[in-house]
Amino acid sequence: MARTSKAASVEKQPPKLKTPRILRFNIWLVGDTPLITHAWSEKARRDMLSKQTREIKAEGQEPRDPQEDFLNSLYDMGDGLYGFPVTAIKKAMNSVAHVERGIAKVDVFPGIWLDHDIVRVRPALAGAICDMPLVRIVAGPPEMREDMVRIGSGLKKTANLAYRAQFFPWAIQITGRVNADRISEEALLNLMHWSGMEVGIGEWRTEKSGVMGAFHPADETEVRAWERFRSGNSAIPTPSNLREAA
Repeated sequence: MARTSKAASVEKQPPKLKTPRILRFNIWLVGDTPLITHAWSEKARRDMLSKQTREIKAEGQEPRDPQEDFLNSLYDMGDGLYGFPVTAIKKAMNSVAHVERGIAKVDVFPGIWLDHDIVRVRPALAGAICDMPLVRIVAGPPEMREDMVRIGSGLKKTANLAYRAQFFPWAIQITGRVNADRISEEALLNLMHWSGMEVGIGEWRTEKSGVMGAFHPADETEVRAWERFRSGNSAIPTPSNLREAA
């Protein structure tokens, strides 16, 4: 009779998975320069759908309505509140991550979860749904901004006026979870600092050869000031870079 070794008779046990060390975080991002929003309007969505489905478009161009362009550039969350896509903040953090900085890009998207609200916007196609993951912009009423822009591609670019919403001063409270086994709390804060200075969010940001949408993580004094403003107990805080300049 063949002899069976003790090792062969023992059933192999599945490897035990290590539970990740998940930590909650709460960081206020305070704007250093104005934030310009540019949401896709329902009309722009319909025009895009018409081109893709080759629908016959009525001749003549509709009259321009700058006020409508301004309102359509906002991410409306209802009840007089406005938001911004949380994915933009995640992408900004990913843009500055680098292994030489101690934070690999491959760790940012799976290692950080940002809380957000799901807001449903009107789609181009009736019956479809379009949900946007937004975080609230804490600010005063938006202002209409006029900019000279060039639209089109290549040599066919033409000058045009763009009317979009601008917020300043502004802040965004970011909460979420981080896998501390992949990204430390210090590294997370560094990502916020670097992304605010080197990338920014919104239109004409640093990453796109602009100066807008820059931000920094708030210190304790700034956090208290913005929380008081959000609760309606104080005036809107003056950004620290403006206080220093004065």
